Amino acid sequence: MKRWIDRIFPLDLYTQPFDHARARLIYWLAGMIILTGVLARVLVREPDGRSYIQTMGENLPAALAFLSMMVAQIISILLVRNGRLRLASLTLIFFGTLGIGTLLIPSGLYGPSLVLLLPLLIFVGSMLLDITGLVLGTLLSIGIMALALAYRGVMSEPIAYSSSTVFVVGGFMLLLTAGAAALSLRFLRLSRVEALTTERHDRLSLAQITSQVAQRIARRASLQEVLDNTVEEVIHSYPLIYHAQVFLIDEDTRQANLVASTGEVGRLMLERKHQLGVGTKSVIGQVTARDAALIARVGLDDSSIHRRNEFLPETAAEAAFPLRLADRVIGALDLQSKQRDAFEQEDIPIFQSLADHIAIAIDNARLYEETRRQIEENQRLAQRAQQTAEEVERLNRRLTGQAWNEYLSQQPEAPALTVNFNEGVPVPESPWTATLQQAVRQNQTVQGQAADRRVVAVPLRVRGQVIGAMEFELDEQNPLLPEDLSLLEEVSEQFGLAAETNRLFESSQRIAQREALVNEIATRLQTTSSVEMTLTTAARSLKEVLKAERVAIRLGKPTRQAEPTSNGGKAE
Repeated sequence: MKRWIDRIFPLDLYTQPFDHARARLIYWLAGMIILTGVLARVLVREPDGRSYIQTMGENLPAALAFLSMMVAQIISILLVRNGRLRLASLTLIFFGTLGIGTLLIPSGLYGPSLVLLLPLLIFVGSMLLDITGLVLGTLLSIGIMALALAYRGVMSEPIAYSSSTVFVVGGFMLLLTAGAAALSLRFLRLSRVEALTTERHDRLSLAQITSQVAQRIARRASLQEVLDNTVEEVIHSYPLIYHAQVFLIDEDTRQANLVASTGEVGRLMLERKHQLGVGTKSVIGQVTARDAALIARVGLDDSSIHRRNEFLPETAAEAAFPLRLADRVIGALDLQSKQRDAFEQEDIPIFQSLADHIAIAIDNARLYEETRRQIEENQRLAQRAQQTAEEVERLNRRLTGQAWNEYLSQQPEAPALTVNFNEGVPVPESPWTATLQQAVRQNQTVQGQAADRRVVAVPLRVRGQVIGAMEFELDEQNPLLPEDLSLLEEVSEQFGLAAETNRLFESSQRIAQREALVNEIATRLQTTSSVEMTLTTAARSLKEVLKAERVAIRLGKPTRQAEPTSNGGKAE
């Protein structure tokens, strides 16, 4: 039935509450006028027993007035269906005035019950067109009353009161009705203003809390600090709420754990690790399971959902709102009041919006903490990698130093060269001057003075290890610029790299020669046909390699009684 009514009288075009109510009023008035008119014409009988339908042909003007009234109501309904609310209101008032005038003017206001239609016209006009309808309805009512009183002059009925008396009293009653309607409109307007003011206050409070939450996130406050300050701000902004708390769901245990709560009571519950199971018979359990806001009032039928808390015995109403991230519920915002009517259905969007902002703040705080932990972990890994690289570098320097010490110790004389460009003759030796020694010890460029010459010594490095130094004697008259020193240091670095390359090349050649010799000895040993020949071949090969005067090879294990001899074993 409701579906058919909604199809005939749709209200979807009207989003504003007052337009919605006015459209509904027009539908109701037009429908009632049509229904009342049809029933009256069918059921009301003339004195001779005939119905009005049977006598319509005898009074053509009355029949046309009735039909026009019905058509006007249908037109009003069609106008409302098409969104023409103001035009429909004017149509209803105009034809309503005609209908009321048709009834009252011929009666001369002798029918007391019919007079009540005039205040009805005023109230309907004020409801449909506000002040304009109020003024229009009042003027039309006074006009109808004046015409009805004027019509008394042609009537034969006895007059109980004079026309002037009836006009004054009736006019006063109509003006009184208009004043009452005006006051009603003012009260409605004040109610709207008060509702808008309350809504703006709630939105402002929500905006302030949201802004403060965003500021705490921006200054990188911890998640616990964000939650604690948020519930305190809720208490401060909404006086009807005396306790606020936040629950977060543990995905492993499916428990909603209390993580933030206000006042001393909140501190005690946090110390006890207060928690409620998701889906349990409690406000928090149902909200986190259903993903829908819930209001429970103590003492009503749905109070069984409210689980009494020994710490909060004064609670008369509890409201909880899910904390959502995408399609996942991560917890709930729980608000409690000492007044049973503190939470209404129209409050749900406001607090749900606050809960959504808290959920975003929680997610942002979690992401920040995860990012911070990741950065710290990356820093630890980078520090560890740097330490490893430094350790590798120290090992390389130590191995390089050992390799060069071994290389130089294997040389008959340490490589050295002195070139006197005045004489143009290189000398394959270079004594360790004081300047050279200082450059090697200090591992830095050293400048000195020798007679009338400037002396500059630069250390030679390989992977940070000093392998020598080179010294220059310059004319005292020629200044040594900083870029000249940089050039000398770069040349020393390149010299070190070249020397290291040559050392590695010589080392690889020795290794290759040793491997070739080992392969050659192995080949000789493979060609022998007896153990004696293998021993002899091995001894001769080692003699050639080592330039040994004596080689001894012995198989078996020594006995305890065996005495060491000067040449025990196989020898050549």
